[in-house]
Amino acid sequence: MYRQPSKRKQLLKLVTIYTIMSVAVVVLVSILVFFMLGYQFNRTDGKIEQGGLVQFDTAPSAADVMIDGKNLGTRTASRKTLSTGQHFITMQRPGYKQWQKSVDVKAGGVLWLTYARLVPNDLKPTNVANFATVSSTASSPDNKWMAIKDDPATPTIRLVDLSRDEVETTNIELPATAYTAPAPDKTQSFTLETWNPTSRMILVKHAYDDAKIEWIVVDAQNVAASKNATTLLGINATKLVFSGNNNSILYALVDNTVRKIDLGAATLSGPLVSNVAEFSLFDNTTILYTSLLDPTSKMRHAGYVTEGASKPRVIRSYVDDGQTPLHISVGKYFDEYFYALAYGQTVEVTKGPLSRSDDSNPAALTAVTTMNVPGGIQHVSILTNGRFVVAQTPTMYVVHDLELKKTTTTPLKTSVPLQRELHWLDGYTVWHDQDSVLRMYEFDGMNQHEIMPVAPGFSVTYSPNAKYLYGIVKSADNQFHLTRVQMILP
Repeated sequence: MYRQPSKRKQLLKLVTIYTIMSVAVVVLVSILVFFMLGYQFNRTDGKIEQGGLVQFDTAPSAADVMIDGKNLGTRTASRKTLSTGQHFITMQRPGYKQWQKSVDVKAGGVLWLTYARLVPNDLKPTNVANFATVSSTASSPDNKWMAIKDDPATPTIRLVDLSRDEVETTNIELPATAYTAPAPDKTQSFTLETWNPTSRMILVKHAYDDAKIEWIVVDAQNVAASKNATTLLGINATKLVFSGNNNSILYALVDNTVRKIDLGAATLSGPLVSNVAEFSLFDNTTILYTSLLDPTSKMRHAGYVTEGASKPRVIRSYVDDGQTPLHISVGKYFDEYFYALAYGQTVEVTKGPLSRSDDSNPAALTAVTTMNVPGGIQHVSILTNGRFVVAQTPTMYVVHDLELKKTTTTPLKTSVPLQRELHWLDGYTVWHDQDSVLRMYEFDGMNQHEIMPVAPGFSVTYSPNAKYLYGIVKSADNQFHLTRVQMILP
């Protein structure tokens, strides 16, 4: 005969059930948390260890991922928690060369291998435009345009639209009011220098009458609005640099002083910093500079000046004969400012605030690392949203990765020392054209590829969708061609 359980037994039963459920939830959540933190069971030693998350991606995507010779089972984009320590990663897609790299996985860390560009096995250069000669080129920051100067003596610029499979070329003619005509018995030459950040304005250097120089800011969308910065403001500038997203603002080096130019208002500022050897822009309001040797103090300085400040800020001073290479660069990475000072064969990397240059409080900088670069540093920069500190000599480049806290040295494969600064196709891939061959390297020197023959000294750029890679080729009959290879296969 069935008896109704007592209330005490019912209560104990409910308490037991809820306790088991609560413990199960806690255990499950704990397991999930541990899993999310990278903890996993190591079958080799029977221990639970914390691993690191690795993110994989390629361009193009859908590549197979191999980890230490074992297939991950999914294609890029993908992710996997790996045990700490060294792992050998391979990413492969049919029709493309293998991408491979040895990586160090840190406990609890996240390693981003999302920058891999796969290179096709069979690269077939194709000519898409022909020129009797090419004297200078400039590619726009958005990769849509390549400006080509054929005959340097004429005021015509060829604009090539790279945004379509079928490239289109148009000519723009500089108005006669935008440049000074040479004397009847003299010559002239127009040289394309660079585009501004909005990919609309082109800086052109005009040399005429043997030794005279003037700077023309060409509006590629409205060539009639082009302006001659030299004659407009009556300046003799040795260098001009575009600023930010304002098409009218530039900074100029005039008689060893940096001044701000507003082409729209036709105004020239007073000296922002004087006795300057070289300068560059960190952002729209910060000018980085190194100074010439002071003949009295025998000192040189590296520092910066912020717009609106009453004086520059010196980061470091050096006493020497003025012959040792001196360069400065500043970057911002995850809300921290990093300074790279290259002097001779050493780059000192520090971090600290970037306050107004006339702030009375001294700059409190903390040492990050020192990079030793034999051979004398020609260029230093901080790239990829502040992640990489890059130092370059004629035969190598050295990169310190602020995220991985790792320094790599890559010898350049060339028989001719490199004199100009290396160019970057994106934030992770560098190229040079020495020995008349386009060669690509990743930032750490891995996954190097010879892409195609090119004429050295001209632009190399992806199309906006990265489907094609363009360069200038000189054929055996001395004709020039805009040539491309297809980097993303059908």
